[in-house]
Parts: sequence; C-alpha cells; structure tokens
Amino acid sequence: MDGEYSFIETLRHLIFATDAWVSRAVLGDPSPYSPLGLPHDEMPEMPGVLPGDRSLRPSLDEVLVVRRERADVVRRVLSDFDLEGVTTPVEAPGYPPARAYPVRRCLGSILNEEWEHRLFAERDLDALTGR
Repeated sequence: MDGEYSFIETLRHLIFATDAWVSRAVLGDPSPYSPLGLPHDEMPEMPGVLPGDRSLRPSLDEVLVVRRERADVVRRVLSDFDLEGVTTPVEAPGYPPARAYPVRRCLGSILNEEWEHRLFAERDLDALTGR
C-alpha cells in the first residue's frame, strides 16, 4: 500500500527476520534463509547468500506454510534456550553480521519486527476499510 510492502511481502520479510535472528544467530545455521524470505530494502544485495527476489509472487498459502514453520522454531527456542545466554558466532557471510549476540537481543529483534509490522498491517487495513 502506498509503495510499501504488500501483506504477503510483509510476511516474507518476517520469514527473513526469523531466519536471520533465530535460525542463524541463535541456532547457528550459517545459511538458514528461505527463498521466500525478503530482506529489508536498505540491505545490500548478497547474491547466493541472502534471498530477496522481489519478482517472486508466492501465494498467501505458500507463505503461511513457511511462517508456521518459523513460528515453531521460535517456540522451540523460547522453551529450550537460556534467554540470558550468548549465541555462538556464525562465521559465514550473511545477516546479521558474523559475531556472537545475546539470545535476548535476537529474540527482541523478532518481537520488535512482529510488533511493528502488525501495526503497519492494522494501519493499512484501517485505510482500506475507510475507502
């Protein structure tokens, strides 16, 4: 809407954020990225490392399957990890940059992304229903 992410693009971005901050930074997967993931616009392209094909037009159902899988990963981390702990650094190129992060920061990044994008979606729904 108004040049911003569509709802499906927003979900794709949240897939990317979970892949980056939970699967990569917390779980140590050097290349966790779903091809459906969508990095933020300002992120430099890293072909062969990061997803980001804006020409992809997955269906809502396709995106929701991946989102459910990512939600399961986050649930597992919340139940299994020491939230006060520090992650093991991932040395492979990607996002976030290779270094160790506090688990709490990684999960905070995801919660912030989820919250902010929910607010955007509600704002857009209000605008659409007001037309």
